[in-house]
Formats: sequence, structure tokens, C-alpha cells
Amino acid sequence: MDTSEYLSMGDAARLLGVTKARISQLAASGTLACNTVGGRKMVEYNSAIAYQKVRKRGRRPAADVGRKFTLMSADHEVAHVSFDPTREFPFEIAEVLDTQRMPFGTCSSFSPTVNKRELNVWWSHRSVPDVRPGLISRYRELGVVSGVEVPVQCLGLSLSDCYWLRPTDCAELKWQNINYFENEFERSAPEERSGWLEGIGLKNPDNTSEGELPKSWMIRNGIRILAKGRGMDDQRPFNEAVATALHRRLLSEGEFVPYTVERMFDGPVCLCDDFLDGREEYVPAVYVKGALGSQRGDSTYDRYCRYLGKHGADEVAVRRSMSQMIVCDALLANSDRHWRNFGIIRNVDTLEIKPAPLFDSGNCLWYNVPTVLLAAGELGFPLSRLGPTLPLSWRLRTRSIGSIHRGSTDLLMRRSRFFRRANGRRRRVDSRPFAAASSVA
Repeated sequence: MDTSEYLSMGDAARLLGVTKARISQLAASGTLACNTVGGRKMVEYNSAIAYQKVRKRGRRPAADVGRKFTLMSADHEVAHVSFDPTREFPFEIAEVLDTQRMPFGTCSSFSPTVNKRELNVWWSHRSVPDVRPGLISRYRELGVVSGVEVPVQCLGLSLSDCYWLRPTDCAELKWQNINYFENEFERSAPEERSGWLEGIGLKNPDNTSEGELPKSWMIRNGIRILAKGRGMDDQRPFNEAVATALHRRLLSEGEFVPYTVERMFDGPVCLCDDFLDGREEYVPAVYVKGALGSQRGDSTYDRYCRYLGKHGADEVAVRRSMSQMIVCDALLANSDRHWRNFGIIRNVDTLEIKPAPLFDSGNCLWYNVPTVLLAAGELGFPLSRLGPTLPLSWRLRTRSIGSIHRGSTDLLMRRSRFFRRANGRRRRVDSRPFAAASSVA
């Protein structure tokens, strides 16, 4: 093999005037031909030159290239879009039809200008991550070249919101006939005999479920239920049940998502009902955070609550919901309350917003401590386990002392003293924090 016929990834990027990340995308999509030379991934020189000539030809605008769709929110037309996986940003907007119903944080309510990067980041979270166990093998079995294609082939339908893609040549396609809130979805085997990936590649909401843990949607007695598994020998499904017991004690119905535990597929799983109906969407807080802009406030927590209050939510209810989340996470030592697993619910017809119920508390207690150590009594929570990556809700709390209810303030101070005292050894947990939390609940 003549190595002069190949370019390194960096040389190819300089030749084409793009980033190395873009070269990797073009290679993954097959636009650039690559081979492994001397243990390094190299780009064929002729392939790079051919691509360069195409780029210089003065092609049509990006939005006129690729498959054409209308981005829908239930029955509402939102935008005309095109999809081409060979582009740096696969989704391009040709025309915005309804700025208010664009995905949260991708388009200003007073301007039709779309943030192309944010739109594609939003869409990327409708794909199952490649780290999901067994996913790559499943794609090979189905003949799928790129996982980016799968949600598009399935029209982007989800049980987390009401967005979907209507092909331009299928104007007669109706939301009520295809959405998963009201219609059945496919599996390649019955629930009792199937595995985690039996819905991938079929008409199934599993194609748009994010997160690294195994997940699968199913229907029982007409109710949409999400089953979530675990990593190697961890206790997260059981911890969701423990968290549910705590939430039932402190919170009201509707303020949290209850979980149950069953043995299914290859081990224990936790189950929960979908907390949305067919006219609602879940908006992760990360998109609200990106839209805060010049919103005034004493802290990110304060700005977040004020912003939602300004845009139609009950600010008192938002602050109450945030305080409840912070208290419960502190009691459970939840180390995974990031910006994507709390947020708001938006009605797709009225655009009214409200806090989403508390969910996803599995990364708490001793979820990643081997059972052998637990049996030996290693029950402490040394700060070194959390280190600088303290849960988001704790960091929000420490920056806004005066903004949260007194009950959660007292609780967190007691909890922090417990952590300093525990120092990695077994200690009896004082039950008094529950009393402090009652004023919040």
C-alpha cells in the first residue's frame, strides 16, 4: 500500500478547510474513503480531492439538499426542514412556520432565526447513544449503516414529546394515526420473550430513547411504561424504588414519578408510567438554561425560576418544585441530578408550562458499591466520592442561600455535617432531617 496516496486526519482537515471532527463525520458517513495505515486512520487523497471539487462547485443551499420534511408538533406545522447525514449539521431549516412551537431554545420567540447548532444538538438527543449495550450489533443485524438514520426512518416519533417528521410527499399523514401515545408499536418478539433492543429499527419509541442504560417502552393495560435496566452489578433499579418510598412520604401525588421493580429480560429493572399525555412535551432544563440570556437574578437558580415565571409558569410552584428536588437529592445522596433530568412540561396546544415531576434518582445511596462491601458494613458517604462533581441541585443550592425554603436550608446544613462526620465509615443516619423536609413538602 502506497502511503503517499493517503492523508492524515489533520492534513485532510487543513486541505478541506474544516475541523478534524468534521473529517471524522465525513468518514463515518462514507463521504470520504478511509483506511487504516500503520495503525492510524487515514483519508484517501483522491477521495479528499473529489470532495473538495464538489464543495467548490457552488451547490444549492444546504436546506435544498437531502430528504425534505415538515417538522411537526402533534398537529401543528412548525418548520420545513431537510436532512442529509453527510453535512456537518444534518438538519437544516428551509422555513420556520411557527416560532413559538420550535424546540425550546433553538429559536427566539420574536425572531425566525434558528440556531443551527442548537437544533442539531436537540435532534442528536433523539438518537440512542452507541454506548447502549448491544446496540452496534443490533444495527449490523438490521443492516443499519449509521445510527443517525434510525430516528429519521421512524419519523422521529417519541413518548417524551410530540415532535415528528412528516415527509413532504405525505401531507395526508395525521398525528392521531401514528403517534405512540395512542397507537400500538412494534417489537420483534413478545415482551415476555424479548430483550432490550427488540424495538430498535422498528416502529417503536425505543429508537428515540436517550441515555446509556438499557431502556425499553411497553404497553400494559393501555398505559405506556418505560423499563430501565442497570449497569454491571449496580443497584439503580432498587434505588428508584427506595427513592419512590421517600417521595411518597415527602411529596404529593403528581410531584414525583413512582417506580416499581420487576425481574425482566436479564435481571432487575425499574418500571414507571409515562408522565406525559399525547398533547404535552418534556423540556429538559438545559434548554431553559440556554435561553436565560440577560434574565436578571442573584444566581442561576434564581434566574431559572424567574425566567419560567416570566414565560407563564407559576414561579412559586417552580421554586417549590426545585426545593423539593434539592431536599430529596440531599437525603438520597443523589450524584446525578444534571440539567437533562429535571425540567418543565409544555402543552403543545396552549404552550402553558409547569414543572415536571421529580424522576430519575437511581444514582443515589450506594448504587455503585459492590454488595460484598455493603454486607461488610461499608455504608459511609465520603466526600471524595462526589469530589468537585457534586450534584447540580446541591451546587444550585449553595449559590442561592436566600432563595430556597427554610426547611431545605436546615436540612442541607445537617446533611453536610453528616457527610463530614461519616468520613467513609459506618454511621447511624439521624431521622431528624425528615422533619426539616416536611415544611417543604
